[in-house]
Amino acid sequence: MPEKRGINRRTFLKVTGLAGIGTATAALPKMTYDAFGAAQDSSAAERNRLIFVSDLHMNVNANYSWLVNHADDLAQFLNKVNARDDVAELVILGDLLDDWVSPVKDSPQAFADILAASNNAGIVAALNAVCHNPNIKVTYVTGNHDMLSFEDQNKAIIANAFPGMNIISDSPGLGAYTKDDVIWAEHGHRYCLFNAPDTWSRTGSHLPMGYFISRLAASKAASTGQVTTTPDLLDLFVKSPSERLKYLKKENGEAGDIFDDAVIIAVFNAIAFWSGNGPWDQFMMNCLDGYNTDPSVEDVAFTYDTIFSGWTKRQNRVSQVEAVWNDLGNLTSAANLIFEMPDSLKDKYPFEPRIILFGHTHEAAFQYHSGNVDTLYANTGTWIDSKPMTWVEIQITAGNEGQKLYEVSLWFYGEETPRQKGTIAVTMPSKKSCKTWSCLVREHLLKKVK
Repeated sequence: MPEKRGINRRTFLKVTGLAGIGTATAALPKMTYDAFGAAQDSSAAERNRLIFVSDLHMNVNANYSWLVNHADDLAQFLNKVNARDDVAELVILGDLLDDWVSPVKDSPQAFADILAASNNAGIVAALNAVCHNPNIKVTYVTGNHDMLSFEDQNKAIIANAFPGMNIISDSPGLGAYTKDDVIWAEHGHRYCLFNAPDTWSRTGSHLPMGYFISRLAASKAASTGQVTTTPDLLDLFVKSPSERLKYLKKENGEAGDIFDDAVIIAVFNAIAFWSGNGPWDQFMMNCLDGYNTDPSVEDVAFTYDTIFSGWTKRQNRVSQVEAVWNDLGNLTSAANLIFEMPDSLKDKYPFEPRIILFGHTHEAAFQYHSGNVDTLYANTGTWIDSKPMTWVEIQITAGNEGQKLYEVSLWFYGEETPRQKGTIAVTMPSKKSCKTWSCLVREHLLKKVK
């Protein structure tokens, strides 16, 4: 039986400060850090650090792109990672490439075009160099803005640009990174109503409503020069009925703060009008994701008109209301649910994680819960121009009496110390016995295979 968590996902989670958490740790050498988190120590460094970044959003150099001014900073960061002697692995948790953000009337950006864009040359070269470093493993996990990376052609393009990169991207546009039956890391869009892969609303397709909202946002930016990201746009129009009513007539049906299918479609239609696109304006798709004809704004609204009411039948991890709030930056709720591991989730995860990392929200986060079993959730944040540039590091060291120590730290670009850090101590299972839930599941599966 799994160990009782003694944690409710709605309970308060302590936010740790720079001093970290008072978890018992083994004696470690005194370290100082440079502005990129590189350990400075007189003893030889051990490659025991994992670096997690997400939401890079490489696009073409246009007035609607989210990553332009920070591109040089990102390239410099990757070069510093490559020069470090304590890094074992670099993990990119999604939205490495962005083929969603392009104006409605333009052809969607192809992965090859993004990688060839001159504004991304420094980033591509730096990441390619890390991939060629024999001492650093590089792993990429798909996000929503590069959801179609699971397609053979797109996967080959990424692999050709970054030889040796471990690509975790599976149909319909999901993937997760795991380590030691302790760390679970993914982009996070799986738990979000507007951005989870959608193979139900339209046969043969994978792109969700969030794809079309991102293109509407790009159209507005292209015409005004003012970039608004999709998360910020959803935050504005979902939370504010009055904002929606600026662009919709009252008789169109407005349900206030009560979420239902009508409200979700009202959000989409209001964003379309805000962007300068009416019901009959068409999204140029260039046959992307099985679209042989270009859908209109009205077509898209009709396609996704039941994504709220139908959510629990197809995305049965979080409720539809939680899925809406998760898209507004509340992925702590999803992390807490996984930590709690109710019976409804036990067949969906191979082990009960102690550390969970997400991206997607563009907001760095760090929350530690001390209970019967300590757990830690962190969000890696983003590198786009309108947000602070952040990342997460995990240092793994040996503790006492068969323990492993996982020190998790949240870093902001240009700062010499992490903003927050904490340590999770994990007693590793004995090789002679198998008592954990995840271990018992593996034994059961092996017996079935035999």
